[in-house]
Amino acid sequence: MSEPRPLPSPGDGVPEIIADAIRERTALEPVAGIVLGSGLSSAVDGVKAAARDGAVELSYGELPGFPPPSVAGHAGRLWIGEVGDRALAVFQGRVHFYEGHGMPMASLTSRLSAQLGARTMVLTAAAGGLDPSMPPGSLVVLRDQINLMGVNPLIGWRMPDGSPAFVEVSEVYEAGLADAALASARTHADDGLVRDGVYVALPGPSYETPAETRMLHGLGGTVVGMSTVPEAVAARALGMRVLGLAFATNAAGVQVSHEEVMQASKAASETIGRVLLDLVETL
Repeated sequence: MSEPRPLPSPGDGVPEIIADAIRERTALEPVAGIVLGSGLSSAVDGVKAAARDGAVELSYGELPGFPPPSVAGHAGRLWIGEVGDRALAVFQGRVHFYEGHGMPMASLTSRLSAQLGARTMVLTAAAGGLDPSMPPGSLVVLRDQINLMGVNPLIGWRMPDGSPAFVEVSEVYEAGLADAALASARTHADDGLVRDGVYVALPGPSYETPAETRMLHGLGGTVVGMSTVPEAVAARALGMRVLGLAFATNAAGVQVSHEEVMQASKAASETIGRVLLDLVETL
């Protein structure tokens, strides 16, 4: 039997401390971590309804070292339960780089999921549309990403031997999971509102100017947001499979407020919840 592949870490010990606290509350070992982005927390409702007895739900404030959310639309709760024979860890809200946290914290959901034993990450996010041909309200299954956050999520990470965390990212988002999600989404939503594409990550928290929107689309971006990339890169560094689902809350280049993003995201939660249930057996 081959030895497990050594994994990198930023060395802060935070996921280990939080995982110990979670294990005091539940013996469930999730096969997947699921992150619900801005306004998407109600996507967990369908998962909860299909779950067996014995699920637990913890506020981030109960988890030592887990930053409380400061962004509207992020419930700040972790639900762990079983759907069928699969235990899932569902994060209702994430930690953002623009909140003033470093990249190790911005990738905490992936790091904690891996510490709990999960081998797959599902990352959802509200995002802005970049492609003028894409109608607002579209669900975009991610195939690739462009990191324009100004820093690589793995800076400071080390392998056990002290070397830098050189990680291969030619396929951040697993093609098989993306294919399955695309097929599922098209059974639950208007086909014209479902597509695949590329996520562009900016540091935020300001939204994009019209000129920036045109530039980002010209670079190959489909949607733009302020999250996801730190979690996706960290998950790949930890040997996890990654699925990305972005909900385009607005058309390219139009004015938008955070309140409007929240309102639009709620409409996508039901579709995302159904896709998650369809994919449980593949996670």
